[in-house]
Amino acid sequence: MNMKVATGCAIAAVMVWGWATTVALGVDLNTSIFEGLTSKKELGTVSVMADPTLSDGRLVLRVVAQNRTKSDAGFGPENVKISTAAGTAVKLLSLDQLVAETKAASGGDSGAMARSAVSHSGPIMSHDASGRPDVTNYTGGNTSMNGIDVNQARSQRSGKVDPKVQQQVDALNAAILHNLTIAPAAVSGGQVVTEKLKFARKEAHDLHLVVEFNGEQHEFNFPSPPAR
Repeated sequence: MNMKVATGCAIAAVMVWGWATTVALGVDLNTSIFEGLTSKKELGTVSVMADPTLSDGRLVLRVVAQNRTKSDAGFGPENVKISTAAGTAVKLLSLDQLVAETKAASGGDSGAMARSAVSHSGPIMSHDASGRPDVTNYTGGNTSMNGIDVNQARSQRSGKVDPKVQQQVDALNAAILHNLTIAPAAVSGGQVVTEKLKFARKEAHDLHLVVEFNGEQHEFNFPSPPAR
């Protein structure tokens, strides 16, 4: 397998989702996946770059493809296959899974949180000797219920998403690799995130990546990034 590093002379640079990727034209060097690797074939060029460390045990990988044909080419997460050196498949997380985790990490299980807020409705209203509600020590304007903001709970019950959480979701949606149609001579791609990497006790912490594009297979072998 002839891998070409994205560095040196005769390089075309492309900006994708805020990070720069390059397509090398005939430069052969031995480098790491963290700096970027490129495989060039007759019908397409594929560049890959990994984050220098694992994110919660997961590999974050940026994959970019250049269409070298005169026809549109399809490309998406189904074209990216990752396995360990021993041949164990490593699954990719879907956008829905990543969004759900983002919301959960931000307390975004709105239904459960709202139900919790409603079922623990703060101070218990007592009654006087005549059976009428005693509001002497009851503050109806209290906006906190067991540490949960009333307005937040109302927003969650109405299905609204916290702006900060929505910003994170939007960033995920912009960065992740979607199913794409790449025009002739165009370059496009996105980010993939794997499940947590697991290796056998004596297994080398190496990964094998196959990216299929335009009917060609681009293969990369590289060591797993270290954990943070």
